[in-house]
Amino acid sequence: MKPLIDDQEAVLTQFLTDIDIQIANGQKPDALLVAGDVFDRSIPPEDAVRRLDRFLDEVIGRRGVSVAMIPGNHDSATRVGANATLLKNSGLRLFSSPESMYEPLLIKSSSGSAAIYGIPYLEPAEWGFYFKQTITSHDAALAAILESLKPQLTADRAAGRRTVLLLHAFVAGGQASESERPLSIGGSELVAAERLGEFDYVALGHLHRPQRVASDRIRYSGSLFPYSASEAGSEKGYVAIELHRDRDSDRIEFSSFKTERSLRVLSGSFAELLKTPSFDDYVIVELTDSILPFEAFRRLTTVFPHLLHVGRRPADFATLGSNQPLALRSRHEERADHEVIGDFLKEATGDGCSDEEREWLISELSQFLNKEKERVP
Repeated sequence: MKPLIDDQEAVLTQFLTDIDIQIANGQKPDALLVAGDVFDRSIPPEDAVRRLDRFLDEVIGRRGVSVAMIPGNHDSATRVGANATLLKNSGLRLFSSPESMYEPLLIKSSSGSAAIYGIPYLEPAEWGFYFKQTITSHDAALAAILESLKPQLTADRAAGRRTVLLLHAFVAGGQASESERPLSIGGSELVAAERLGEFDYVALGHLHRPQRVASDRIRYSGSLFPYSASEAGSEKGYVAIELHRDRDSDRIEFSSFKTERSLRVLSGSFAELLKTPSFDDYVIVELTDSILPFEAFRRLTTVFPHLLHVGRRPADFATLGSNQPLALRSRHEERADHEVIGDFLKEATGDGCSDEEREWLISELSQFLNKEKERVP
């Protein structure tokens, strides 16, 4: 996959320009909210770390806008939270540990005051260790967290403060894409949207499509750039929030990024695509050939200079609809091991298993599983 840091740089530059316009119009933002997946891996590349450092300096140091940030499931909470205590007084609030969520970022302005809470992404077992109870799902973890925050939220209401939450989670009702990394196996990754009604606004991270979930006040702003075929054509941007003393005066608007290149998904045979007219957008190619041709990627870059990926689209994904990754995971959980392996062989070779091969596969799997059982004390 081609690095997209230049495109991310262009989007962030556009975002900074939008902040400058707001400042020039006397509407300087009070805070920027970053809801996790700051990086795409727990040990990020050096250029991504440097880019984040420059961006934070532009937002906080040069424009005087506070930043509230939580780590996501792609991040290392420890690395994102490095020097959190030291940076707190500089305008960067990092919610990277369970203890940090009890210290909200307090905002005061002419339109009122607000408390911004952040819940760092941790596994359910980690939350169970913190609360000293058994927690086996993200929804149960969120229930325990919100219960512990109740006294502070009650105090915020009594003081007339609006409340905002930063959360990295898969909220039930959200529309997934192919590029999110699963949080857990099965339905244990989902959290109930009803739990979030306590807050005046919830800034969500994890799902890459900009979307509302259950309410206009519970939103994913989405990723900076489309990172998978299922995101092609998806609008990218950020959500601007205005909270006032009077809830009816609140404003919540989505603003789109204008990118130099969009993402297109092209499907067809290798021979057909080699004859396609060239264009400057990013391209993901899904070949219909039974076997990937030799050096397919290199040869297709002569037609599509910004080619990102070449593959064959699995038949399962072609018919599962909008929630493809989650639906596919759920479907696979209900199927026998030999069926999953048989489908893999069909996808890889185009032919699948013969009846004789299927019987051999079932026999070998049964022997293997029986040996595994014998090893269990």
